[in-house]
Amino acid sequence: MKFAFTFFAGFFVLVSASFAFPFNSKLSEQELDSALNGEILIRNISSYKNICLDVENAEVNSCLDELRELNPRYFVEVLQIRKASDGDGVIKKLSELLSNVESYTKIPYYSERHKTTTPLYSYCKILSDSQADEMRNFTVDMEMPPFEVYTADISIKTDYENFLLYKSKNLNDMACISFVRVKENNLRSIVVAFKHDEYWIIYGIGAAKAPKIKFLTHRIEVAFISRVKAFCSFATSFLD
Repeated sequence: MKFAFTFFAGFFVLVSASFAFPFNSKLSEQELDSALNGEILIRNISSYKNICLDVENAEVNSCLDELRELNPRYFVEVLQIRKASDGDGVIKKLSELLSNVESYTKIPYYSERHKTTTPLYSYCKILSDSQADEMRNFTVDMEMPPFEVYTADISIKTDYENFLLYKSKNLNDMACISFVRVKENNLRSIVVAFKHDEYWIIYGIGAAKAPKIKFLTHRIEVAFISRVKAFCSFATSFLD
Protein backbone atom coordinates (compact mmCIF):
# COMPACT_ATOMS: atom_id res chain seq x y z
CA MET A 1 0.00 0.00 0.00
CA LYS A 2 2.82 2.40 0.86
CA PHE A 3 4.51 1.66 -2.49
CA ALA A 4 1.23 2.30 -4.31
CA PHE A 5 0.74 5.60 -2.52
CA THR A 6 4.32 6.67 -3.25
CA PHE A 7 3.92 5.80 -6.92
CA PHE A 8 0.62 7.67 -7.13
CA ALA A 9 2.08 10.71 -5.38
CA GLY A 10 5.04 10.73 -7.76
CA PHE A 11 2.72 10.41 -10.76
CA PHE A 12 0.57 13.26 -9.42
CA VAL A 13 3.62 15.51 -9.10
CA LEU A 14 4.62 14.72 -12.67
CA VAL A 15 1.17 15.43 -14.08
CA SER A 16 0.75 18.55 -11.99
CA ALA A 17 4.13 19.91 -13.11
CA SER A 18 3.28 19.34 -16.79
CA PHE A 19 -0.17 20.87 -16.54
CA ALA A 20 1.13 23.90 -14.65
CA PHE A 21 2.42 24.89 -18.08
CA PRO A 22 0.38 25.07 -21.30
CA PHE A 23 1.28 21.53 -22.36
CA ASN A 24 -0.44 18.18 -22.30
CA SER A 25 0.81 14.74 -21.30
CA LYS A 26 2.61 14.29 -24.64
CA LEU A 27 5.45 16.34 -23.14
CA SER A 28 7.44 14.13 -20.78
CA GLU A 29 8.86 15.18 -17.43
CA GLN A 30 12.38 14.90 -18.83
CA GLU A 31 11.51 17.06 -21.83
CA LEU A 32 9.90 19.68 -19.61
CA ASP A 33 12.96 19.74 -17.34
CA SER A 34 15.24 20.19 -20.35
CA ALA A 35 13.13 23.09 -21.63
CA LEU A 36 13.07 24.71 -18.18
CA ASN A 37 16.87 24.56 -18.17
CA GLY A 38 16.95 26.67 -21.31
CA GLU A 39 17.46 23.90 -23.85
CA ILE A 40 15.88 24.28 -27.27
CA LEU A 41 13.79 21.13 -27.35
CA ILE A 42 13.31 19.40 -30.72
CA ARG A 43 10.49 16.85 -30.94
CA ASN A 44 10.18 14.77 -34.09
CA ILE A 45 6.52 13.81 -33.92
CA SER A 46 4.73 11.60 -36.39
CA SER A 47 1.19 12.85 -35.97
CA TYR A 48 -0.98 15.77 -34.95
CA LYS A 49 -2.02 13.64 -31.98
CA ASN A 50 1.47 14.03 -30.51
CA ILE A 51 1.44 17.84 -30.38
CA CYS A 52 2.26 18.89 -26.81
CA LEU A 53 0.94 22.48 -26.83
CA ASP A 54 -2.38 22.96 -25.04
CA VAL A 55 -3.64 26.53 -25.06
CA GLU A 56 -7.01 28.27 -25.13
CA ASN A 57 -6.02 30.80 -27.78
CA ALA A 58 -8.45 30.52 -30.71
CA GLU A 59 -5.96 31.74 -33.32
CA VAL A 60 -3.25 29.31 -32.27
CA ASN A 61 -5.70 26.42 -32.15
CA SER A 62 -6.99 27.35 -35.59
CA CYS A 63 -3.42 27.04 -36.91
CA LEU A 64 -3.05 23.64 -35.25
CA ASP A 65 -6.36 22.50 -36.74
CA GLU A 66 -5.08 23.43 -40.20
CA LEU A 67 -2.08 21.18 -39.60
CA ARG A 68 -4.36 18.34 -38.58
CA GLU A 69 -6.25 18.70 -41.86
CA LEU A 70 -2.96 18.83 -43.78
CA ASN A 71 -1.85 15.54 -42.21
CA PRO A 72 1.87 16.15 -42.92
CA ARG A 73 4.40 13.37 -43.36
CA TYR A 74 7.15 15.34 -41.61
CA PHE A 75 6.22 17.05 -38.36
CA VAL A 76 8.60 18.73 -35.92
CA GLU A 77 7.95 20.69 -32.71
CA VAL A 78 10.43 23.13 -31.21
CA LEU A 79 10.09 24.47 -27.68
CA GLN A 80 12.01 26.86 -25.50
CA ILE A 81 10.98 28.14 -22.07
CA ARG A 82 12.69 31.27 -20.83
CA LYS A 83 12.39 32.95 -17.44
CA ALA A 84 10.74 36.35 -17.71
CA SER A 85 13.46 37.71 -15.44
CA ASP A 86 16.11 36.82 -18.05
CA GLY A 87 15.23 39.84 -20.14
CA ASP A 88 12.54 42.16 -21.48
CA GLY A 89 11.32 42.83 -24.95
CA VAL A 90 11.09 39.20 -26.05
CA ILE A 91 8.06 39.78 -28.30
CA LYS A 92 9.46 42.98 -29.78
CA LYS A 93 12.81 41.33 -30.56
CA LEU A 94 11.17 38.31 -32.15
CA SER A 95 8.86 40.51 -34.20
CA GLU A 96 11.73 42.62 -35.50
CA LEU A 97 13.79 39.55 -36.35
CA LEU A 98 11.04 37.61 -38.10
CA SER A 99 9.88 40.71 -39.99
CA ASN A 100 13.35 41.20 -41.43
CA VAL A 101 12.64 38.54 -44.03
CA GLU A 102 15.59 39.29 -46.27
CA SER A 103 17.92 38.55 -43.33
CA TYR A 104 16.82 34.91 -43.48
CA THR A 105 19.74 34.41 -45.87
CA LYS A 106 21.98 34.78 -42.79
CA ILE A 107 20.49 31.76 -41.03
CA PRO A 108 23.19 29.06 -40.80
CA TYR A 109 22.19 25.53 -41.74
CA TYR A 110 24.34 22.55 -40.84
CA SER A 111 24.02 19.55 -43.14
CA GLU A 112 24.27 16.26 -41.25
CA ARG A 113 24.95 14.45 -44.48
CA HIS A 114 27.67 16.70 -45.91
CA LYS A 115 29.06 17.97 -42.57
CA THR A 116 29.04 21.53 -43.88
CA THR A 117 27.37 24.81 -42.90
CA THR A 118 25.62 26.89 -45.55
CA PRO A 119 22.84 29.51 -45.52
CA LEU A 120 19.41 27.99 -44.90
CA TYR A 121 17.99 30.32 -47.55
CA SER A 122 20.16 31.33 -50.48
CA TYR A 123 17.69 33.92 -51.75
CA CYS A 124 14.88 36.03 -50.26
CA LYS A 125 13.12 38.84 -52.09
CA ILE A 126 10.06 40.65 -50.74
CA LEU A 127 7.33 41.02 -53.36
CA SER A 128 4.78 42.72 -51.12
CA ASP A 129 4.69 44.05 -47.57
CA SER A 130 1.52 45.32 -45.91
CA GLN A 131 0.36 46.07 -42.38
CA ALA A 132 -3.08 46.42 -40.84
CA ASP A 133 -3.35 46.99 -37.10
CA GLU A 134 -1.42 44.17 -35.37
CA MET A 135 -0.98 42.06 -38.51
CA ARG A 136 1.88 42.29 -41.02
CA ASN A 137 1.84 40.28 -44.23
CA PHE A 138 4.60 39.48 -46.70
CA THR A 139 4.72 37.75 -50.04
CA VAL A 140 8.26 36.56 -50.62
CA ASP A 141 10.24 34.73 -53.25
CA MET A 142 12.58 32.34 -51.45
CA GLU A 143 15.10 29.67 -52.28
CA MET A 144 15.87 26.96 -49.74
CA PRO A 145 18.28 24.51 -51.37
CA PRO A 146 17.82 21.88 -52.69
CA PHE A 147 14.41 23.32 -53.62
CA GLU A 148 14.14 25.80 -56.45
CA VAL A 149 12.77 29.32 -55.91
CA TYR A 150 9.22 29.32 -54.56
CA THR A 151 6.79 31.97 -53.33
CA ALA A 152 5.77 32.09 -49.68
CA ASP A 153 3.10 33.84 -47.67
CA ILE A 154 4.28 35.06 -44.27
CA SER A 155 2.09 36.69 -41.62
CA ILE A 156 3.11 38.03 -38.23
CA LYS A 157 0.61 39.11 -35.62
CA THR A 158 1.90 40.76 -32.47
CA ASP A 159 1.00 43.23 -29.76
CA TYR A 160 4.77 43.85 -29.23
CA GLU A 161 4.45 43.01 -25.52
CA ASN A 162 2.73 39.74 -24.70
CA PHE A 163 1.93 37.74 -27.84
CA LEU A 164 3.32 36.87 -31.25
CA LEU A 165 2.04 34.49 -33.91
CA TYR A 166 4.12 33.80 -37.02
CA LYS A 167 2.80 31.72 -39.92
CA SER A 168 4.25 30.81 -43.28
CA LYS A 169 3.27 28.55 -46.18
CA ASN A 170 4.33 27.96 -49.75
CA LEU A 171 2.03 29.44 -52.39
CA ASN A 172 3.18 27.25 -55.27
CA ASP A 173 4.65 23.82 -55.82
CA MET A 174 8.25 23.41 -54.69
CA ALA A 175 10.47 21.43 -57.05
CA CYS A 176 13.56 19.65 -55.82
CA ILE A 177 16.51 18.19 -57.66
CA SER A 178 16.01 14.96 -55.68
CA PHE A 179 12.61 14.44 -57.40
CA VAL A 180 10.74 15.44 -54.26
CA ARG A 181 7.96 17.94 -54.88
CA VAL A 182 6.07 19.75 -52.12
CA LYS A 183 2.72 20.93 -53.40
CA GLU A 184 1.14 24.34 -52.83
CA ASN A 185 0.28 25.06 -49.16
CA ASN A 186 1.97 21.83 -48.01
CA LEU A 187 4.99 23.40 -46.29
CA ARG A 188 3.96 25.18 -43.09
CA SER A 189 5.74 26.94 -40.26
CA ILE A 190 4.27 28.33 -37.07
CA VAL A 191 5.97 30.20 -34.25
CA VAL A 192 4.02 31.40 -31.23
CA ALA A 193 5.45 33.29 -28.26
CA PHE A 194 3.58 34.33 -25.15
CA LYS A 195 4.04 34.92 -21.45
CA HIS A 196 2.90 32.27 -18.99
CA ASP A 197 3.21 33.22 -15.32
CA GLU A 198 6.92 33.95 -14.82
CA TYR A 199 8.05 32.41 -18.11
CA TRP A 200 8.15 33.11 -21.81
CA ILE A 201 6.95 30.20 -23.93
CA ILE A 202 8.41 30.08 -27.44
CA TYR A 203 6.90 27.28 -29.48
CA GLY A 204 7.35 26.39 -33.12
CA ILE A 205 6.13 23.79 -35.58
CA GLY A 206 7.50 22.85 -38.97
CA ALA A 207 5.33 20.58 -41.11
CA ALA A 208 5.62 19.25 -44.64
CA LYS A 209 3.43 16.98 -46.69
CA ALA A 210 5.62 15.34 -49.30
CA PRO A 211 5.55 12.04 -51.16
CA LYS A 212 7.27 9.11 -49.53
CA ILE A 213 10.24 7.85 -51.51
CA LYS A 214 11.57 4.70 -49.90
CA PHE A 215 15.30 5.23 -50.47
CA LEU A 216 15.11 8.95 -49.59
CA THR A 217 12.70 9.03 -46.63
CA HIS A 218 15.30 9.01 -43.84
CA ARG A 219 17.51 11.55 -45.61
CA ILE A 220 14.57 13.90 -46.16
CA GLU A 221 13.45 13.54 -42.53
CA VAL A 222 16.91 14.38 -41.16
CA ALA A 223 17.27 17.34 -43.53
CA PHE A 224 13.80 18.66 -42.65
CA ILE A 225 14.40 18.42 -38.91
CA SER A 226 17.75 20.18 -39.29
CA ARG A 227 16.13 23.01 -41.24
CA VAL A 228 13.41 23.55 -38.65
CA LYS A 229 16.04 23.49 -35.91
CA ALA A 230 18.19 26.02 -37.82
CA PHE A 231 15.32 28.48 -38.22
CA CYS A 232 14.13 28.28 -34.61
CA SER A 233 17.65 28.36 -33.17
CA PHE A 234 18.36 31.48 -35.19
CA ALA A 235 15.26 33.18 -33.80
CA THR A 236 15.84 32.30 -30.15
CA SER A 237 19.59 33.11 -30.27
CA PHE A 238 18.78 36.78 -30.74
CA LEU A 239 16.97 36.82 -27.41
CA ASP A 240 20.17 36.20 -25.41
